[in-house]
Amino acid sequence: MTVKLVVDASFLLECIRRKIDIIEKLEEKLNSRVRIVVLKPVYDEMLRLSMGSDRKSRYARLAIQLLSRVEMELVEVDGKEPVDTIIEQYAYKLKTPVATNDLNLKKRLVKLKIPVLYVRGLSRIDIDWGEYLGIVKESPGQQCR
Repeated sequence: MTVKLVVDASFLLECIRRKIDIIEKLEEKLNSRVRIVVLKPVYDEMLRLSMGSDRKSRYARLAIQLLSRVEMELVEVDGKEPVDTIIEQYAYKLKTPVATNDLNLKKRLVKLKIPVLYVRGLSRIDIDWGEYLGIVKESPGQQCR
């Protein structure tokens, strides 16, 4: 089974910054193959960010290169709303998890009971509402079976 996962710019940039193998870590966390879903407004945001010469621009260019090499679905969406609202509506409509490091977006998604993956610590990806996907969080000192 393949899990479709919507990603936003904050998640991609943080994974690049921390040198996280995105696909490997996501597949390990979800115990399944992952198909990255990038909404067109997110991709456009990455393109805009990549135009500069600062560190964040370099991360955006690397993220775009990474997306060109993985199993990715670029989705055209309608709407003039902010990107976070478009992500929220898309994920809610299709009941698909979202990978984001945007705290406000994460809070809104959790309220809607949409599973949220995010970068935590140096190289760890965690999930909120993982039980929705059949994933059980480990307690300290307890191993998943």
